[in-house]
Amino acid sequence: MSIVESTSQRVSLVGQVVEDLSFDPLGGQRFTAALKGLTKQAYYKDNGYFAFTNLAPGDYTLVLSGERLKTQEIPVTIPAAPIVFDPNKSKLTQLLDHVTLDQPGSNELSVIVKSVNGANNRISFDQAIVPRPINVGAPVLTETVTTALSVRLDPGPATSARLDSLAGINAGDIVRIVRDRSIRMRFDPYATASFKITRIVGTVTVKDHPEAFLQNALVSVTEVNNGAVTVTDVGGANILTAVIDGSPVIVGVDSDLKTIANHNGDYAIYFSNPDITSVTLSAQLAGFQTSTTTIVVTPLTRVRADFQLTKN
Repeated sequence: MSIVESTSQRVSLVGQVVEDLSFDPLGGQRFTAALKGLTKQAYYKDNGYFAFTNLAPGDYTLVLSGERLKTQEIPVTIPAAPIVFDPNKSKLTQLLDHVTLDQPGSNELSVIVKSVNGANNRISFDQAIVPRPINVGAPVLTETVTTALSVRLDPGPATSARLDSLAGINAGDIVRIVRDRSIRMRFDPYATASFKITRIVGTVTVKDHPEAFLQNALVSVTEVNNGAVTVTDVGGANILTAVIDGSPVIVGVDSDLKTIANHNGDYAIYFSNPDITSVTLSAQLAGFQTSTTTIVVTPLTRVRADFQLTKN
């Protein structure tokens, strides 16, 4: 019988950062990874990877930032890594040497199943653009099922995917096809759009005091085309859907349709779906009354929506 010792080993924190929309891994010169309150430096590797080594167990805050990228603060827990003595092998074995960080929904293709073909284990869906390949063996998740991709998805338009198993998968299910375990960095309000996207930008201030910027105000899209946005937990990722032209459509994950105003009170929300023609926005901050507005958007253009919040 093995004996668990009370000592614990220091471990490494590893993550991969990719750019929003393109899903290209970011080079180490384009972003900075830091642990709040610590002077420990990150090591940067190819394909967007970073690592912090020799971390003691405990709670940390990872800060990711970069030029024209929205800063993210991510809570991280490094668990204790017990050392186990196996008397049959006369040696100590470390059970944990690193923690890999990712955000579900970041680096993947999410679709709604239109049909299921049991003859070749294939699901079909409305056309989606695959910007980067997704390889064989990639995890495939629904609300209740986990399987894997059995045929690579190449870059370009896709309308179907072949899976290892269709057991438990039905038309209407939301399916996540995970390219890699990553953290997706979204663009900040000042980034120049290099993709065909609809951009909603604005500033949140105190009513009657336009010089008083409201940093940390939460701005969210609550309705699309006059219909409510629905949140579904699919394997740990909150997938957002809305009914457009009579059919449910995936409009993103939590971080795609909500954002925090920066130190200048500025925010930006953007999306690539050209069928979204109106959105209802909500702005809220503790100590202030929530404000909502519905705006008409011209697809693939830039529109402004400022908020002035009233103190409670």
